[in-house]
Amino acid sequence: MKSCVEDDLEFTYLKWLLNNINHVTKLDIHLYTDNVWGEDQTIWKSIIDANFIRQYCLPDQIINLKHFQFYIRTESELLLNNCDKIRDSFQIDPFFVLHQWTNVQCFYDAYRSHQYVFSSNLNKFQFFNLLM
Repeated sequence: MKSCVEDDLEFTYLKWLLNNINHVTKLDIHLYTDNVWGEDQTIWKSIIDANFIRQYCLPDQIINLKHFQFYIRTESELLLNNCDKIRDSFQIDPFFVLHQWTNVQCFYDAYRSHQYVFSSNLNKFQFFNLLM
C-alpha cells in the first residue's frame, strides 16, 4: 500500500482499511507528506515512533500478519538525538519485540527538515535515492 495521507481524516480512513483486512499476511506501508502544519494535521505533528506505528499504521488486532515493513517520510523539526530515542522505542515496545519487528532505522535530513523512519529490511538504495 502506498499512500499520501494528508490529514487526520485520511489517517482515520487508513486505520479503518487496516482493521478490515484481517486476511493479509504481508503489509508494506509507505507514507509521506510535506505539509504537516495545517490545523487538521494533529497526527502528522506527532513523533513517528513505535507508538505512532502501532496506533496509526497497523490494525487493532493482528490476526494473520506475518511480515510488516514501513517507510515514512514527514516534515519535522526533529533533533538529531531523537533518532536514537525513536529507534529505541521499537527495541523496547513489547508488541514489536514479540513480532521481531525491531530492526528500524531513523534518519533526519536537517537540510530538508524531513524525518525518515523505515524498516531496515527495506531496500536501502530506495531510501538514499530519495535523499539525493
